[in-house]
Amino acid sequence: MDATFSLSPAGEAGRRGPEALAAERGGHLPWCGPAAVALAANRSYAEACALLRQVAPARYPAAGEIVTAYWRDVVAALGLAGVVARPVALPQARPTLITLARRHLEPGLHLVRVTGHFLLLRRHGFGLAEVEDNRLAGAVLSPRAHGLCRVTHAARLEAG
Repeated sequence: MDATFSLSPAGEAGRRGPEALAAERGGHLPWCGPAAVALAANRSYAEACALLRQVAPARYPAAGEIVTAYWRDVVAALGLAGVVARPVALPQARPTLITLARRHLEPGLHLVRVTGHFLLLRRHGFGLAEVEDNRLAGAVLSPRAHGLCRVTHAARLEAG
C-alpha cells in the first residue's frame, strides 16, 4: 500500500514510510518516537531527532540515538514542525487500539501511544484503519498489527 500518512505544515500528504527512514539510518530500523515525528511531519529521521532535542535538551543526548521518547516531547516536536496534536479523550482506561479505532476515533490521522510504542493511525471510517510506525507501512489495523495493544495516549493530527 502507498503510505500517505505524513502532514506537512501546508497539509499535504507525504509519501515516506519506515523503509525510507531505515535507508537514512543505513538499513537499521528507526526508533518509534523519532519515527512518528518524522513520518507525521514529513521530515527526515535526523530532523525529527533534532526537534526532540530542541524540545527537551536535558532529556536527550546531544548526539547519537534517541531510544526512548516521551509523549509530551513527541507532541511538542510535532508542534515545532507545524503539526497540531489535539488530544483525544479515551473512552475508558487503556482501551485496545482496535476498540478505539472502530468505535471512538473520527476519520483522519492520529498519533497513538500503545504501551511504550508510538504509531500513526489513519482512520478511514467503516471500521477500517491503517497503521504506520517504525516497521509497518499502511498495514490494515488487525490483532497482528498492534490491534490488541492497550492505548495510553491518543491525539488527532492536523496541519498547523
